[in-house]
Amino acid sequence: MILDLMSVPVTVKEDAYVTHVRQIMREGHRSLPVVDAQSRIKGMVTLTDILKVTSTKSDVTVSGFIQQTGIASPNADIMDAARIFGSTGFDIPVARSYEDITIIGVIDSEKLFNNLNFKMEKAIVGDIMTRTIRTCNADDPVSKVWLNMTQYGLSGYPVIKRKRLVGIITLKDLLSAGYVRLEREDERGGRDIYPPNVEKVMKTPVMTVVSDSTIWEAANLMRQYEIGRLPVVEDRKLIGIVDRQDLVKVII
Repeated sequence: MILDLMSVPVTVKEDAYVTHVRQIMREGHRSLPVVDAQSRIKGMVTLTDILKVTSTKSDVTVSGFIQQTGIASPNADIMDAARIFGSTGFDIPVARSYEDITIIGVIDSEKLFNNLNFKMEKAIVGDIMTRTIRTCNADDPVSKVWLNMTQYGLSGYPVIKRKRLVGIITLKDLLSAGYVRLEREDERGGRDIYPPNVEKVMKTPVMTVVSDSTIWEAANLMRQYEIGRLPVVEDRKLIGIVDRQDLVKVII
């Protein structure tokens, strides 16, 4: 049963304006369930999608950004929820039943991840890591990274300096630091003539794993440091990256 993992849902209506949804997401939500007028689940909307809409387009609704998602029932078990997350990467909406998709709760993907058992898994990080990685340089302006995040839908970038991994920067870091706002016009240079560079905002030292680290070791690091992704290194050189969804796919 997944009821112990479920929390009261924060939802948005399918005809809500994107400007309103951005305001809600400022509170730290990475994804939100979208519902109709009867609170029936229509799908999910993500922060990276919402950021693609410029702040001047105040009449744009969230309906054009809804992504399909799996739905859990109150009788589902934790592995049912894990299979949904492994497929979508979103938080998991919970409905009254599979026939009545009125939303009654949501399962936070991080909380779900922290309750999964990876201990018996024999796979290693090198078997599942993503080898094609987008990175940024330590001296890049944060405005450039911000625009890349909204363009490519990525929420974190490893930071490179002199061909070595020196840190990591995430969407959450940029929002928390207050250097950028949730309007793309600002990142094009409107208000901040001399934006700070990545080195001032990135997290360092960065937690890393090696390619022969076990899935269990990687999961423990993510839980301990409350992070969603780990760079994979070899002699401090970046060779891959692994995230929560990658780990969950191994065990479902």
